[in-house]
Amino acid sequence: MMSYPVFKVLHLIGVFMVLVSLGGLIVLGAAGELNHSRWRKLAALTNGIGLAVVFLGGFGLLGLLQLGWPWPGWIFSKMLIWLLFGVMMVLAKRAPESGKYLWWGSLLLAGVAAYLANLKPF
Repeated sequence: MMSYPVFKVLHLIGVFMVLVSLGGLIVLGAAGELNHSRWRKLAALTNGIGLAVVFLGGFGLLGLLQLGWPWPGWIFSKMLIWLLFGVMMVLAKRAPESGKYLWWGSLLLAGVAAYLANLKPF
């Protein structure tokens, strides 16, 4: 069985992968290089793997917390944030002009997710 710190580090590595890949795509879009860059595939791959690692690490942590059903609201909020990060990746590719909003939005979502995970307010 994996320990709490291992799942937490795994979860955080996934978060970093998602943020780095999203930031990379936003910068490529702002530079007008999104469709011509070989980095686009790497960013997309990093994002997909990162989202999967976030999911795996997060549910591993939930398993160790032994929370019963129904789950607290902060868990559902974090799952919504996870989905929003997936949507943001699509927006970064299809609407590069929204990069400024995605940039600040990703930082805001990451901060909210950290708040929810650490303080578990509801």
